Amino acid sequence: TILNWVQPGLEIPKLTWTPAVRPSYTRDEPLPADAERQAIRRGNDWVLNARMLIHPSWHTADWGKGSNLGGMSAGFTFAERTALRFDLPSGDGSAGILEGFNSQIRYDGSQEVRWSLRTDCTGEHVAPFVLAGKLLDEPRYLEIGKNLADFVLFKFDATAPWNTPSHPAYGLIGWACPPTMAEPMDQTGSFYGVISARVCMSTLAAAAVLDLDRWDDRVLEVMLANFRTTGRFGFRETALRRSLLEKHGWQFYYQRPTLNLASHPTAQLLAANLMAYQASGYRPLLDRTRQAIGLLMEAYPDKLKWWNGLQQERGRLLLPLAWLVRADDTPEHRAWLSRVADDFLKSQVSCGAIREELGEPGKGVYPAPPSNEAYGTAEASLIQSNGDPVCDLLYTINSGFLGLHEAAAATGDPKLREAENRLAAFLCRIQTRSDERPELDGTWFRAFEFDRWDYWASNADLGWGAWCVETGWVQGWIVTVLSLRQLDTTLWDLTTRRPLTRHLEKNLQQLMPEVEILVNPQEQAEP
Repeated sequence: TILNWVQPGLEIPKLTWTPAVRPSYTRDEPLPADAERQAIRRGNDWVLNARMLIHPSWHTADWGKGSNLGGMSAGFTFAERTALRFDLPSGDGSAGILEGFNSQIRYDGSQEVRWSLRTDCTGEHVAPFVLAGKLLDEPRYLEIGKNLADFVLFKFDATAPWNTPSHPAYGLIGWACPPTMAEPMDQTGSFYGVISARVCMSTLAAAAVLDLDRWDDRVLEVMLANFRTTGRFGFRETALRRSLLEKHGWQFYYQRPTLNLASHPTAQLLAANLMAYQASGYRPLLDRTRQAIGLLMEAYPDKLKWWNGLQQERGRLLLPLAWLVRADDTPEHRAWLSRVADDFLKSQVSCGAIREELGEPGKGVYPAPPSNEAYGTAEASLIQSNGDPVCDLLYTINSGFLGLHEAAAATGDPKLREAENRLAAFLCRIQTRSDERPELDGTWFRAFEFDRWDYWASNADLGWGAWCVETGWVQGWIVTVLSLRQLDTTLWDLTTRRPLTRHLEKNLQQLMPEVEILVNPQEQAEP
C-alpha cells in the first residue's frame, strides 16, 4: 500500500520475510507428540528470560538516574527501564512478578514493560510453576512457585493498615501497588474479589501437588473475607473501596441486596466459592453462590452486562457452571452448563480458535470505539464488528480454555473434550517464537487473527492492546491448563483436596462472629 502510494502503478513483487516474532507452527503443520510439554516449558521459561521476576535489589539499586525504583520511574523512559533490568539480578519469586509488556512495538522490535506489581499476576503464576515443576521434574520451577505464593499471601499486605482483625477489610488481598514498588503493599484502596479468587485457586492447586498445608489457613481466610463482603443474593461488588469499607463495615455489604449481572467480575469468584465450600463444608458458600449463578442464568444472554465482548462472558461462565455440577449435580445445572458451552463453541473455527463476538449495543462496558476520535482513549474490544476473524487471549480464550477443561471433566461430554483438544493444539501453534527477541519467545499476545495467521487486531484498547502480554491472566492460566492436561487431573480435583475444614471455625469466629456457623455434615470429613 505504501509503495503504491509513493509510486502509483509500480509493479511490486510478492514481499516475503520471516517475522522477528511469529507463531511457533503454521495452521496445518503437524505438531510434535510432546507439543504441550514444550509449550509448558517455554511458557515458564519466558517468565525467566523476559526478566519478569522482581529481585529485591531492584528496590534499592543505583539505576544511575535515581536511587531506587521510584527514582527510576521518574528519571528513566520506559525503553530505558525495559533494558536496564537485564543488568540486575533476576528474581526467584520472593518479591513478586512484573505485569508484562505493553502493546506498543518499538522500531527495534522491543516492547515496553508494564512496570507494576500486582497480586493477580503474581498469584496466578503459582500453579503454572508448581504444576510444571512436578510434570517436568524441575526443582527451580517448584521453588519459584512456592516463593510466589508466600509473597502474595504473607508479604504483600504484611504492613497494611487493614492487617488487623478489627478492620473490616481484614483478610482481603490488595490488588496492586504503584509503579515505584517501594513498598509491596496495595495503595490503590481497591479490593477485587475475582482477583483474590484466582490467587486462591492457583495456590490451592499448588498446595495439592506439593502436599503442603502452609497456605490453607490463609486461603480460607481470604475466601471468607470475600464472602463476608458478598451480598445476600450471592453477588459482590466488582471492587470494594477501603474507605467505604471503613465507613460502612463488612456487615453492611453482607446484608446488602447487591446485583452484579456480569460474569467478567463475578464468575471466577463464584467458582472459588464453590471450591471453598467443597473443601471446607461451609454451606452458605454453596447456597448464596447457587443463587447468584441462577440469577446470572436468568439474565443470560440478553440482560448480561458485557465487558470487552460477549464471548468472554460465556467463557468465564463455564468454570462456575462446571463446578456447580460438581458441587450440586442436578439436571437444571447440567442444562445451564450445556447451554453456555454450546453458545461458546458455536464460534469455534476449524483451527480451534474461538471467534470473538460483541454483545448487544449499549450493554458493553468497553465496546469498540464509536469513532476515529475515540480510538485509543479507553479500554476496548479487539474487533470493530462481529465476523472479524480474531480471538482474544486476555479475556476469552484464557478463561474459556480452563472452563472447557473443567466442563469436560464434570460432564464427560466427548464434544467438550474434543473442543478443548482443538483449542489446546491451537494455543501450542500460536505460542510466540523468536530468536531475535528472546524476551518475547514462548508467550502469547492478546490478539490473534486466525485467517491471517498472525498477531493482529484492533489496537484501540488504551491499556491492553493487541500485542500486550499479561503475566498471570494469559501466561499463567494457559500453562496451568496445559499442565493439568498432561498430569491428567483438573483444577477442581486438586483444589478441593485441601482439608480446609480444620481451619473453618477459627476463621469464622474471627471474621464472621455474628453469623451462625453452618457446616454440611457430609463435608465434615477430610477429603
